[in-house]
Amino acid sequence: MLARVFLLSAFCAAVLWATAACRSPVDRVFALPLVRPPVEAEWEAAVPLRVQAAGGRTTRANEASVDADTVHKATASCHHGTQAPPVDLEVRAFYTPERVYLRLTWSDPTLHRGPGWIWDGSSWRRGPSGQDGVAILWGAGAEGFTCARACHLADFRMAGVRAFADYRMSTPEAWGRLDLWEWKAGWGGLAGVADDLSLGPEGRGPDVPGERFMENRAPDADGPLLAPDPEPGAEAPAFVDRASPSGRTEVEAEGRWVAGRWIVTFSRDLRGTDPGDVVLEPGAVYPVGIALLDGVSEDHTAVAEPVRIWLVPRKRLLPEVGTAGPGL
Repeated sequence: MLARVFLLSAFCAAVLWATAACRSPVDRVFALPLVRPPVEAEWEAAVPLRVQAAGGRTTRANEASVDADTVHKATASCHHGTQAPPVDLEVRAFYTPERVYLRLTWSDPTLHRGPGWIWDGSSWRRGPSGQDGVAILWGAGAEGFTCARACHLADFRMAGVRAFADYRMSTPEAWGRLDLWEWKAGWGGLAGVADDLSLGPEGRGPDVPGERFMENRAPDADGPLLAPDPEPGAEAPAFVDRASPSGRTEVEAEGRWVAGRWIVTFSRDLRGTDPGDVVLEPGAVYPVGIALLDGVSEDHTAVAEPVRIWLVPRKRLLPEVGTAGPGL
């Protein structure tokens, strides 16, 4: 026990030193190096970057009214469209010689796992259709990167006193395609599954073409196709994962909804496998855009400014901490 306390204390010292003694900016996430995947105690000790996601629509009551200067509800082109209060979000990160790990924690009092299934004691019944989710857009190499610039109005028109706008997610031509990681609570299992996508001038698309998630519904019965044994409280996911082992599965993520908060942890190899995957190097700083879904499909909330993730090089840590801290 004493050894564990000492190691955790040394780890905390590394965190504090990286964020204070080296006089680095505090407007970023400090991803400390480890030699193996982070354990829960290290996640709890990590200093988070606290930001807010705003400007979208949620499933909470009386939050979807639209401001007078808004043209299309609450997309990233406006991000000032509704009266929904901002969502508190915390971002933490680590990396090993092989992988990067990102953890996002945000408040969400309403759980939405999509149209999944619950056994009520006599039959399977469907849950509500909305899904909670989170997306991370990597802006490496995109000059002037922000989430707002990644959502363009395709058309704007007036009809009397009413304004209409069509929009789609797309990047400026100069940016090319950007790496996009997305997780939804109803994909592939009750912990959710991540999908490896990209965003380019022509819009959003998967790294490997094709539909990945199939609705979990038996073709000739009012119930799930894949489900555990029926017993009170048993649950089955909304969508099952049918991806091949490569191409769409290198980004991993799982989520936990605890006491009105989502805790979602992503991981991926530092270099990825697809030519469009962002390559991550120790010592570099990477801007990312973060968007949250609260039981809705498109009108997400988003962090207004890019979140910067710094893969802190080992040489920036105190030598005595680097040899004593757990995993350092």
